Amino acid sequence: MTKLLMPKNFAESHPFPDKCGINSLFRFYKINLDRVEHLNHLFNKRKLYHPLPSQFNDPFECKPHFSFPEEAKKVRKIQQHFIKLLRENGHTKKEAEELVSINMKDPKFLQTTIYNSIQQAFAKTRICSFTTRKDSLLFWSHYADSHKGFCVEFDATKMPISCAFKVQYENKYPEVVYPSSNDATGLTPALVKSEVWKYEEEFRTIFVPWAENQPANDGESLILRGNEIKNVYLGSNIDENKKKLIFDLVKHGDFNPGIWTTSLAESTFSLEFAQID
Repeated sequence: MTKLLMPKNFAESHPFPDKCGINSLFRFYKINLDRVEHLNHLFNKRKLYHPLPSQFNDPFECKPHFSFPEEAKKVRKIQQHFIKLLRENGHTKKEAEELVSINMKDPKFLQTTIYNSIQQAFAKTRICSFTTRKDSLLFWSHYADSHKGFCVEFDATKMPISCAFKVQYENKYPEVVYPSSNDATGLTPALVKSEVWKYEEEFRTIFVPWAENQPANDGESLILRGNEIKNVYLGSNIDENKKKLIFDLVKHGDFNPGIWTTSLAESTFSLEFAQID
């Protein structure tokens, strides 16, 4: 999915599904019969929508901390980065150096400027979340409209799903270094969440529409090839109108997934799945 370099420590912390022995990833959906365009985009236009961080239910999404460094070496690195940016925007070397020299006298101004630019950049990051389980009662309740929606099983051995990063759950708040490196470590703040979310066992595909070497996308969604959806699981409380909608979408779409019903087990707090012939 991405041509970014993957430093060893990053690859170990945020491995792809195959490194975890995972062949399938799951995503849960609600169904609004008055707004089915996002479902039509998935099944018929092969577009996998990636929400912005502001659309997630965790208000801490993609809001990394930044503290202005005290070390002279790091300060000089920031200074040279600003000079480079100013020269790329038409300033002469002398003008750029003078502007940076003036602004470097006010670390608070620089810290605020850098912090705001980081926040703005991450606010535009596009993220799609998956989990490793289709039988999570919490996921069906929270993300599939109390079992009235459905769950899609994606093939984690095929692009772009195969390049989903594993999320790490930590109590340490993510902090960024500025200027950021040109490798995958720059994505870390989008892949670290509080330990309270650990039960989600999340993987994420990520892209930024304005960057180079991005996977095929329309600015909001990744473009799929038509072989990434393996199965569709209908919620145990789905009604007939919504069930018919899913059947119609699958029938007229480019994918050929199996369709399964979901039911409550009789004597345990678990779900049972049966494929529809």
